[in-house]
Amino acid sequence: MKIIRENYRDTMAAKKGMALAMLMLNVLLLSLCSTSIYAANITNSKPGCQPKCGNVTLMYPFGIGDGCYLDKEFELTCNYTYTSTLQPVLVASGMLVQDISLEQVYVGHWNALTCYSENKTSGNLTRSLTGGPFTLSSAHNKLTAIGCDIYAYVTDADSRNQTSGCVSLCQDGNSYRDSGACSGFGCCQTAIPAGMKSFEVGMVSINTNSKGWAAQGGYCSAAIIEEGLKVDVGMDIFEGSLNYSQRSGLDWAIGNETCKHGSWKNICHENSSCIDSPYGRGYRCICSSGYEGNPYLLNGCQDINECKGVHGCEVGSICINRHGGHYCAYPIGKKRSPMVAVSIGLGGGILLLLFLAFAFWFNGKLKKRRALQRKQEFFKQNGGLLLQQQISSGERNVEKTKIFVSEELEKATDNFNENRVLGRGGSGTVYKGMLPDGRIVAIKKSKLVDETQIGQFINELVILSEISHKNIVKVMGCCLETEVPLLVYEFISRGTLSEHLHGENLISSISWEDRLRICKEIAGALSYLHSSLSTPIFHRDIKSSNILLDENFKAKVSDFGISRSVPDEQTHLSTLVQGTFGYLDPEYFHSGQFTEKSDVYGFGVVLVELLTGQKPISSTRSEEEANLAMHFISSVKEDRVLQILETRIANEARKEEIQIVASLAKKCLKLVGKKRPTMKEVLIQLENLRVFQHQESLSLLTEE
Repeated sequence: MKIIRENYRDTMAAKKGMALAMLMLNVLLLSLCSTSIYAANITNSKPGCQPKCGNVTLMYPFGIGDGCYLDKEFELTCNYTYTSTLQPVLVASGMLVQDISLEQVYVGHWNALTCYSENKTSGNLTRSLTGGPFTLSSAHNKLTAIGCDIYAYVTDADSRNQTSGCVSLCQDGNSYRDSGACSGFGCCQTAIPAGMKSFEVGMVSINTNSKGWAAQGGYCSAAIIEEGLKVDVGMDIFEGSLNYSQRSGLDWAIGNETCKHGSWKNICHENSSCIDSPYGRGYRCICSSGYEGNPYLLNGCQDINECKGVHGCEVGSICINRHGGHYCAYPIGKKRSPMVAVSIGLGGGILLLLFLAFAFWFNGKLKKRRALQRKQEFFKQNGGLLLQQQISSGERNVEKTKIFVSEELEKATDNFNENRVLGRGGSGTVYKGMLPDGRIVAIKKSKLVDETQIGQFINELVILSEISHKNIVKVMGCCLETEVPLLVYEFISRGTLSEHLHGENLISSISWEDRLRICKEIAGALSYLHSSLSTPIFHRDIKSSNILLDENFKAKVSDFGISRSVPDEQTHLSTLVQGTFGYLDPEYFHSGQFTEKSDVYGFGVVLVELLTGQKPISSTRSEEEANLAMHFISSVKEDRVLQILETRIANEARKEEIQIVASLAKKCLKLVGKKRPTMKEVLIQLENLRVFQHQESLSLLTEE
């Protein structure tokens, strides 16, 4: 029985050994087979086409001869150079080709040269790659300058909005001879802008009197676009013995379309995919993961044998290559080590935690970046560029206007809480807020605006920034990085004149003396806008709801959303009709031409409101009397003004004062603008109100 058991164990061991040997033999044969197939199929040019020219391996889509290149932009010829060596030449551009890869083609360097003996202080070279598939590679080129006291540059020759440059200095003729590196003494080097198809490389002397410049009569300086791998200046550069790369790299791409257009499917073959060119127009083909080779050729992307290198299979297992990847096999009866499983689990857990931590961090960074991008987009959308233009031009006085950040105003208004609302209007909502320094402000949050209203918003900001008057509301700043633009004003505590005249709980709250003073303050503000500024300003929306009252009932004119400045020697503005019915000048409504007398009409309506306490448009009055201005004019003509006065005014005001103010209101409301007084004349009449005699006031009342 012992002999039988020993024979059985020997037999099983032999079977396991044979199985392991067969597995290893199969793996070896499979690896050799795939390797030999891959080696046999590696090729760069199309079958039947010239594979090399001189020492340069030709890679499709580049090629020599019909059918060997993709299109004319990639056609090559093989010519002898001046050194009697064969070298490829791009037919379309005539550039000598020194090497070709799947992303770049290397051609000769470009340089701008100037020599002291030629009495030149500058030199340049312009080259255009426009129209072809090539772009000057920013990753595989440098701008190198060799010489004394020169500034070298490379710039986009088309737009000139991309420029890179460096300065090379020399203290004397020998200061750089033993440096052995391009450090800024005798030589400088810098990166070039990305995506240039047409460029100018050049240099300018910055000190032609330096010892380094004049040390040799035949000294030359050079600005070079080259590969930038090595520049050796450890020698006498005045003798011309300079060592630098003799080639520069061009990025290339296929066609003018991106991958989404689908034309790449006829160009990129199996086991490959399409990527958009990062250098501008066109696209490129790349082999899929696990493959390498030329994706532009049929069967050009060949499987990589991952088992040849570091493959990650644990000790005791066997790496088996397969198309696009590999896997690990284990001999029969062999199990994974428990420690391996523990290590894999522990490593996987740590990696998972690291991944989650990274994902959390990255998500936070991404949110901040998106928020910043949104703020930048809103800044442009809300007229930030227009405001910057106004500031930089120097024509408008807006330098003192503060630009608030959105977080500051959100905190000031408790995230624009509804209980902070001061009022709502056609152009937006006004909130009460408190700044970090304790100042109370009013923040106007405009409604969603279109492009035409953006200009209107910036116009209001610029106009208010230019104005300095005690009876005009002061603007403190703005915020343009929110979805809707924000304006920050000084806070006026007692609300609007309209609320005090027409509010349900504020009936007759303003005395006659205060009303006369308010009239004079409004007239003074409008006279200032029309007559005292270098460029007159028309308010265009004078109404009682745009007159604010402070704690002393002092009037402040506000809301310049549709205001306009008037160019020199111009008496009117032709615009789309804007304003508020009841206050709108009839002449402006019919002609579309707004003049200073249109503001006078709106002021006249406010005067009538102060006299009568009635709203400018009311559905409670009869159809003939619905418009307060028309109702007032007819009352004056019919000598029944006293009948429509507010009760408090009738009791407090002297009759002659009522007659003077009513007469003034009538003049302001004349249908023909030229017959209305100017705001300066209105102000004078109000200031002299108490010195008018009773007879003069009666004659004014009957005057047409």
